[in-house]
Amino acid sequence: MDCVGAVKSGMGRRCVSLNPMMPMPPRRPMIEIALATSCETLAQKISAALSSFQAVLSRYQSLSALPSALELKRFDLIVIHHPKEGCEDGTHISFERNLPSATPVIAITSDKHLECSVQLLNSGIDRCLPASFDKSHFCAVVRALTRRSHGLISSVSQYGALSFSHETKQTWIHDKQIALTKREAQVLDILLRRVGQIISKVDIIKVLDFNNTDINTSAVEVYIHRLRKKIKSEYLPIRNIKRCGYFLRRFDPPNESAAYSNALSCISRPLSAQMR
Repeated sequence: MDCVGAVKSGMGRRCVSLNPMMPMPPRRPMIEIALATSCETLAQKISAALSSFQAVLSRYQSLSALPSALELKRFDLIVIHHPKEGCEDGTHISFERNLPSATPVIAITSDKHLECSVQLLNSGIDRCLPASFDKSHFCAVVRALTRRSHGLISSVSQYGALSFSHETKQTWIHDKQIALTKREAQVLDILLRRVGQIISKVDIIKVLDFNNTDINTSAVEVYIHRLRKKIKSEYLPIRNIKRCGYFLRRFDPPNESAAYSNALSCISRPLSAQMR
């Protein structure tokens, strides 16, 4: 259960809202992506490209498996591997017309059959990419097709004086660039994408390490510590929420932030004190 304030009582631990008059912001879900391909090499390439994304990738072995999956689950993006025979008989073209019109679709085609792109685009596919696509280009296309549905109209986040490019992972404060390592920038990316929400260490690990083998909670603590050393709390007020994770509040103008800070102080107060 997500929580903003974690307090202890005689009956155990409970999670409570910081301010009963302040509604919790809606949780921004991770991007759900459906991938239809029987090619293991392509699947691994796409998984690697999405490793820095806050995304959940669901793979299906064939295009024919997609319709039933789409009936059970809503996806933010669909990626299909379009085989060369689809250009010859049109069977896959007609199938793709039946995909949800509101869901963007990327088609990966063989480098030798790029002429399929015209038919695919005319049939309703949003983007066509060759199988030899550049990973950074693929990520840019994914970002462009999903940013509006996830509130990311721009690839640059502005948090007060701090600016962060989700595309290049560069950070500035008052137009002065801050040098961050790759992992530090990835953690900052996660925090800024989920401002106003508590993020557990496990969630951060899932995004940082797709295979969940090389990074543990101690490493996450180190990255957070380094971020705090490089970016002062007045620009990036990361809060530790005991047993829950980390919390970056929504940016407020100076005259409003004091009231929010008072609400956050409830986290460390006993439940009995909060109810007086």
